Amino acid sequence: MKNYFLSLFFVFLTAFSFGQVNKQVDSLIKILPSTNDTNKLAIMYTLTVYYGYSDPELSQKYLDDLFKLAVEKKSVRWEANAHNQKGTLLFQTGNYTSAILSFSTALSLFKIAKIPGGVGNGYQNIGLSYANLGDNEKAIPFYNEAIKVFQGAKKLSSLPGVYNNLGLVFMKQKNYPKAEEYFVKAVTGFNEFHMEANLGNPYLNLGLLKSNLLQYKEGLKYYSMALSCFLKYNDLFKVSATYNDIGNTYTNIQKTDSALFYFKKAVKINKELEDTIGLSSNFLNIAVNYRFERKEDLAKIYLDSCYQLFTPSSTLEQKSLYYLELSYYNFYKNNFIEGVLNNEQCFQYKDSFIRMENVKSLNSLATAYETEKKDLQIKNQSLEIDTKQKENEAKNKILYLGTFTLLIVGLFGFIAFNNYKKTKKANVIINNQKEQVELQKEELSHQKELVEEKQKEIIDSINYAQKIQAAVLTSEEVWKKISPEHFIIFFPKDIVSGDFYWAHNLINNRSVFALADCTGHGVPGGFMSMLGNSFLNELVVENKIFKADEVLNKLRSKIIAALGQKGATDRKDGMDMAICVWNKLNNTLEFSGANNNLWLVRNNELIQYAGDKMPIGQYSEELKPFSSQSIELQKNDLIVLCTDGFSDQFGGESGKKLKSKNLKELIIKGSQNPLEQQKTDLISQFSKWKGNHEQVDDVSLIMIRVV
Repeated sequence: MKNYFLSLFFVFLTAFSFGQVNKQVDSLIKILPSTNDTNKLAIMYTLTVYYGYSDPELSQKYLDDLFKLAVEKKSVRWEANAHNQKGTLLFQTGNYTSAILSFSTALSLFKIAKIPGGVGNGYQNIGLSYANLGDNEKAIPFYNEAIKVFQGAKKLSSLPGVYNNLGLVFMKQKNYPKAEEYFVKAVTGFNEFHMEANLGNPYLNLGLLKSNLLQYKEGLKYYSMALSCFLKYNDLFKVSATYNDIGNTYTNIQKTDSALFYFKKAVKINKELEDTIGLSSNFLNIAVNYRFERKEDLAKIYLDSCYQLFTPSSTLEQKSLYYLELSYYNFYKNNFIEGVLNNEQCFQYKDSFIRMENVKSLNSLATAYETEKKDLQIKNQSLEIDTKQKENEAKNKILYLGTFTLLIVGLFGFIAFNNYKKTKKANVIINNQKEQVELQKEELSHQKELVEEKQKEIIDSINYAQKIQAAVLTSEEVWKKISPEHFIIFFPKDIVSGDFYWAHNLINNRSVFALADCTGHGVPGGFMSMLGNSFLNELVVENKIFKADEVLNKLRSKIIAALGQKGATDRKDGMDMAICVWNKLNNTLEFSGANNNLWLVRNNELIQYAGDKMPIGQYSEELKPFSSQSIELQKNDLIVLCTDGFSDQFGGESGKKLKSKNLKELIIKGSQNPLEQQKTDLISQFSKWKGNHEQVDDVSLIMIRVV
């Protein structure tokens, strides 16, 4: 009986005071060969748990020995523990699919052995694995089963941890009310059972939830509560993570000085912890905030530091964000081609990340099948095991009584040891609280200085990108030389536009003008528009090419080369364009179009000249030369070029698209009016149609009267 109590004492130490096990590891290893089989099982389990994080290979060695002896002795209890620990080791290495199979086997064996705590933990471990695979719907039922088991077994102190995990699942599903409900239940439970060391996690999650809801003030309150808890118990990894989350919150509310303050706090801790992944994320966040402060060269230093820490384990999402920031820097330096290539790399990593998420979903389905198959195998074995278990029930009752007695004794010892640790940590707690007060004072001291400066920086930042694009668009003076009667409608969807207009007057009495719609809008579209402007200047202004179809053919070659498009399977970045060459000597207009048409309004009739059905860039079919059409112009003809932003706009009473047909009718109806009135009427009709609907794309239209 003494030997049995010894084995239980090892298990008790593993469960309640892992620090004490650390001091006795050497003695456990020494007595392992000479002790009886019952004690060997307990010692092997203790050692595989102990070495699980520090030495996985040694942990696996003791786990293999545990499996072998448990099967030999037909101990369902220890075989269940072995499968559970195998799942834990697989989970730690990110092999969640295999971990689910091991946890499922452990769960079935715990059920056979009638060990409620093991059953509850088995359900929770499977739920956690599914959540890490991204299959949140699959995780929820397992968490709910864990709650039922813990409630039925009166193991109520295990519930708060499950509540916290369930809250994370609901937050990933963007079910924020349900997530908040479970995080609050976790906080209440940890307080009720005096588990203050665990409070930091639900507080941190509540901070993330409030930040996701844009309730940043509430988010900072919960982050502060989490930080106090992590500092109190000296959990440096969580302290660093919380500093990073606080920094992100200040970034979102455009308080860059405060954001940089906390990110640099996180850097200091992650350097001590040698956490390269955390440092890489911190450096990237610092670079973003220096860019917001218009300190691009300083941002580049931190971007370089971020890149140097990339490893094969760096996330695709982080690499995507890195290349996005690098594209901003190159754009600022007028390295437009490098900027576009960086932007392309950003989207490639983003696409890879999305594909990986899809693979995870497929793996989850495969895992579900394997788990069900494994459960069936175990159920078929359970009848034989159950028969043998009944033979040992009488012995187990005596052993359970001894276990209960030992746990009571151990619990008093644990409480005494815990009180000693609390006393020892008193000075640490005071120092950490002092640091918190100093941090708050530091933050408050620089907030007042930021208000007026930030107001100006915000306004400058909003207008900066617009000024860059406006500077490269063709000036009004050039358009007046083409025709004194003209107008341009140009409404970007975002700050900068993927549409652009361009014109140039040649010395041979020809005028060349174009309207283009690039892939995307906002920053990606803006990059493409800069390329298009640059290449048109090179082809027409520098190389004196003034045949419409030849300009489009050469422009396509340059776009494909600049974007590195090598075949039909590459990304379909590029642009649609209508380009016209007006020979004023004989009053003819040469038109060539890439997915864009030309409209000519004459005597209240609209004539459409169709462009080629292919873009300027790589696409799925064979590249063919662009064609051109020659048009005899007459006095008072109206030349109209437009992108699809007008016709694709949702609105009206039924929320449908405006459509090209309705736009043509509006143009014909007003064609006899002065151009200024036509422009005013078109803008008014577009605004009225759009109403409260969001603008769906960049909107551009050029109208020129032949005089």
